[in-house]
Amino acid sequence: MSILVTGATGQLGRRITQELLTKTSDVIAMVRSPEKGADLAELGAEIRVGNFNDRDSLRSAFDGVEVVALVTSKAHVKERILQQENVLDAAQDAGVKRIVFASFATCQPDSLFHMAPFYLYAESRLRLSGLEWTILRNGMYLDPVADWIPDLIKMGRLPYPVDSGRIAYVCRDDLARSFAAASLDDSHAGEIYSLTGPESLSMNDLAAAISQATGKAIPFETVSENEFVEICRMGNESEEMIGILLSMYRAVDQGEFSDVTDDILTLTGQHPMTALEYLQQAEDSGNSVSLRDTGQGTWVVENDDGSLFLDEDTVLKRIDTLLKRDGATLGSRDQQLLDAL
Repeated sequence: MSILVTGATGQLGRRITQELLTKTSDVIAMVRSPEKGADLAELGAEIRVGNFNDRDSLRSAFDGVEVVALVTSKAHVKERILQQENVLDAAQDAGVKRIVFASFATCQPDSLFHMAPFYLYAESRLRLSGLEWTILRNGMYLDPVADWIPDLIKMGRLPYPVDSGRIAYVCRDDLARSFAAASLDDSHAGEIYSLTGPESLSMNDLAAAISQATGKAIPFETVSENEFVEICRMGNESEEMIGILLSMYRAVDQGEFSDVTDDILTLTGQHPMTALEYLQQAEDSGNSVSLRDTGQGTWVVENDDGSLFLDEDTVLKRIDTLLKRDGATLGSRDQQLLDAL
């Protein structure tokens, strides 16, 4: 089964591509710039160029593809709708069998989130396209919270314009495992899954998890939307993104991200990480290196720059470079694995 991942150099698309490569060799990474996919090519992915705004390029990229794992662009609603039309038309022309679509938790008609109209349209259009489909509604990403921790420590607080809303945060790694499982198994055709973390956290709960993971006292503080805008501007966020974030936290207070499901467990056979587990992992990783045997003759080398899937000869060279050149560290369990190679 040939599977193409769109947005394969993005934060979610890259993880999906990497996860698929641990399961199958028939993986195609669609990119706009081939040089940005060089590392994926080294891992064994076929690189094809495609642009959501160019239907002909999409037809070429989709040639011979059975399943498209569709991670959309970050364009505004109107442009994304046109891009969805291009994708579906090109997929039909190229004979694609099924599309696994990355939707979002706020796909509901009364959502306060500014991007909800796109997801409502995109899901409906896909279901009526005549193609087989699987829809995965992603919960709110936990990863950006981990990325924000250095700034939170400096501020000494967790400032969000939220009163009582709760969020079932989920990390991109768990989402990627779910997308890979859904893409590889046609029995998921015609299903809609909501991908969430295992717990619905208040902002005080999140602050407690951050504090425990970092060893720093970082309490939650409700801030006004105006103050949150100023915080975002200090972080160099664009005005468009600030508007999207404000709408997202209004949706949080409306309860749009609070539901918890077992769908990740259903798809992957593994429980998703809790917020504390993920944040501790993110804090502990630092400049460290870890190893994992895929059981298929390749090893996963993980460090701050991401994950690489390598054979035994190459993994030794890569680890040597990370330890000697970059001053990375290797845990005792991983050192035992390395010694066994």
